[in-house]
Amino acid sequence: MADLTGQLIVVTGANSGVGFSLSRMLLDAGAHVIMVCRSRERGEKALEALGGSPRPGRDELEIADISDPGSVRDLATRLQRFDGIAALVNNAGVWRNSLERTAGGFEVTMATNHLGHFLLTRLLMDQLASGGNRIVNVSSEAHRSGKLARAPLRDVMTGAAWKGGLQAYSDSKQANVMFTSELVRRFGDEGLIANSVHPGVLATRIWNKNPGPLTLFMRLFKLIMKSPDVGGRAVLRLLSDPDLADVTNTYFKVEDASPAQPTALDADLARDLWELSERLTE
Repeated sequence: MADLTGQLIVVTGANSGVGFSLSRMLLDAGAHVIMVCRSRERGEKALEALGGSPRPGRDELEIADISDPGSVRDLATRLQRFDGIAALVNNAGVWRNSLERTAGGFEVTMATNHLGHFLLTRLLMDQLASGGNRIVNVSSEAHRSGKLARAPLRDVMTGAAWKGGLQAYSDSKQANVMFTSELVRRFGDEGLIANSVHPGVLATRIWNKNPGPLTLFMRLFKLIMKSPDVGGRAVLRLLSDPDLADVTNTYFKVEDASPAQPTALDADLARDLWELSERLTE
């Protein structure tokens, strides 16, 4: 079993799916887990479920809407009570069948899956540097269908270039991989370790919303999907396996390193994405 005794690890989207499974595994490994959830009700239920048996680690609940920059800033301010953060797992994710925008005018999928995590990561950089300096961005094999270069990036971010829910999801997952690479290019010399991971095609709550034929199919397909524990173990390995301690800027398909889609490795596009994301989250 992994030993993460006393390490402070922040997990977004921690009340269900991969985030919940990972939180349980981190607690079993002795970590101090900050579970970030959008819903207080679901977050408290997750805490209660994790408290069902004694575990070496301890957990705390933080409420934040990752799609809302103001909520993310408030979260980061509250997390200033900790001197150092060993690892940040950017896991929260959504997809939508129809075009929805946040109050700030951003397409909801991109705002949640990329922009919110981009902002949270930047706000926690100092604490990560003084902790463990490790980041895991939960991406997806859907990144291979991402087409961020198909339109001006701002149009993708705002939904002006909307091409359907699956395309928006794929674009956001491609952004996760690009963000990972750009993090390492900018901060790797300072010891930052950042990787992205496809946790598997899993039976999680992400398939529970959005009425339509695809959602119905995915709900039925959930019957043969793998447990979220598969994804939880994949992320846990990136946080705890000594053999991966120095592995960085790598895309993992579950537990195996895998070449990312070439566009996701476009350094110029990744730089442009970073710079635009900075401006949009100022």
